[in-house]
Amino acid sequence: MILVGRAPATVSLLAPLRFRLRSAVSQPIRLVVVGGAIAVLLAIVAYPLAYLLKFSLTDPSGRASLATLRELVAEPGMTDAVLNSTLLVLCVTAAALALGVPLAWLVARTDVPGKAIVAGAAGVAFVIPTFVTVIAWMFLAAPNSGYLNKLVRAATGSRAPAFDVVSFSGLVFMEAVHLYPLVFFAVTAALANVDASNEQAAQVLGAGRLRTLRTITLPLVLPAVLASAILVMLDTLSSFGAPAVIGTMANFQVLTTKVYDLVAYPPRLNLAAATAMPIVAFTLLCLGAQRLLIGRDDYRTLTGKAVRDEPVRLGRWRPLATVFVAAAVLVTAVLPVAALALLSTLRAFGLPVKASNLVLDHYRTMLDPSFPGLGAMQNSLILALATATVCVTLGTICAWVVERSRLFGRGAITTLIMIAYGFPSIAFGLGIMLGYVGAFYGTLTILLIAYAAKQLPVAYVMIRSGLKQITADLEEAARISGASWLRTLLDITLPLVKGAAGIAWILIFSLSLRELSMSVLLSQTDTQVMSTIIVQFIQDGAVEPAAALSIVVVAVSLAVLLVVWRFTGRSATEFH
Repeated sequence: MILVGRAPATVSLLAPLRFRLRSAVSQPIRLVVVGGAIAVLLAIVAYPLAYLLKFSLTDPSGRASLATLRELVAEPGMTDAVLNSTLLVLCVTAAALALGVPLAWLVARTDVPGKAIVAGAAGVAFVIPTFVTVIAWMFLAAPNSGYLNKLVRAATGSRAPAFDVVSFSGLVFMEAVHLYPLVFFAVTAALANVDASNEQAAQVLGAGRLRTLRTITLPLVLPAVLASAILVMLDTLSSFGAPAVIGTMANFQVLTTKVYDLVAYPPRLNLAAATAMPIVAFTLLCLGAQRLLIGRDDYRTLTGKAVRDEPVRLGRWRPLATVFVAAAVLVTAVLPVAALALLSTLRAFGLPVKASNLVLDHYRTMLDPSFPGLGAMQNSLILALATATVCVTLGTICAWVVERSRLFGRGAITTLIMIAYGFPSIAFGLGIMLGYVGAFYGTLTILLIAYAAKQLPVAYVMIRSGLKQITADLEEAARISGASWLRTLLDITLPLVKGAAGIAWILIFSLSLRELSMSVLLSQTDTQVMSTIIVQFIQDGAVEPAAALSIVVVAVSLAVLLVVWRFTGRSATEFH
């Protein structure tokens, strides 16, 4: 007689674990690649964050204590800084979405003219460092000395300034103009992966243009919109350069400037580290909201686009759309670059703009072998190239793990990556310094670690958004046909997200080329970068050579942007 009974509960619980272990062992390349990526992520993000957490939960003698958090609440001006940061984040995000999403749709879907110019203008707006943007707009729209205000006064006779960037609203404007490309590029990449035949089918069935946008287009690009909005929020929250300049002149503080005061002499590192804790809570809240809102699969498509899309004919709305596009290009790129170009050729700030006051001496200085900016240029290019490559590689692997694998605890990867982005750069740079001061301090390696940890979320969210739009059926079909995991990744997955990866590489290159806050803390004499040299010029009152070096930053970034466009072929930025 054969007795049949239930299998022990432990066997049923261990069965999935055994299956995953067998699957991992059977694919050693995947095990090594994924394991290595997670190890790197822990080393560059978790390790320095652990130091910051330790400092925030200990007193000056090193003993565990909550006194630092209590002291943080009682710190003069902290409440106002938190409120100002919250308002700044909300206003900048709303403005960036209001500008970036319509521009992306017009460029990716319609017959609006000048699409390549719009994309180039977005790239220019993003690569200009915020602390340099402040100089450009002070030159243009300072209440008393701004050239635009002078022109308005001359034309109207009014004494009241028409523009005033030395204010909280001026800070919102400059941050939004600088960060809207995150939304623009993310949404154009998402639209490039969506076959327009879905929208055309809806219109054939009688849906109007607005209903098609609301029910078809927006749901399909929702992951990209939310991911880019979170990036804008966290970037605004961690921004330092523009708030430091405008806040000092307009007499208000935000969290990052408060952290800087705590790090400055006499340093209160425990309190500075604790200041980052509210930002951690905000980051977790953003991630929870994102997961709640896009936890469905109704924005996935089976493939990328199979045929070239026919642009939407704007008809009588085309002139209005053209004006909107032209105004965006003028305000976000042309005016700031023109201001920088004028500044870089003026003999001295404040002189009238006329031929006798325009010189090229500041550019000739860069060719002098003793010019400190030459070594800084080389360091910046090396770091930018290495950071962009590391982040896109690591971001692709991490995005695949989260979206395609069944790895236990994979959701923690997203949290870990995004928390680093939300940290004020000064505070995170402090964690990097504390964690790696004995091994890499004074080398480019410690800067690379800091840059990669902070910029990884840009690659991760864009590539993950691309993966979210594409069902895993294509990869599963390749594996069923006998393709290995690595070949499937290289031949199927990467080509489908190539546009998003290319845009992420460009953005990270640009971000790294102009990174300031961590560079000031971690760079030494031999590891100066262009941003620290520019700031030194500004602090010394040499605004003109600072503007000239900023023009070089913009030119290099645009040159690399064009190369990457050619390399990525048909990408999200290749318009019809």
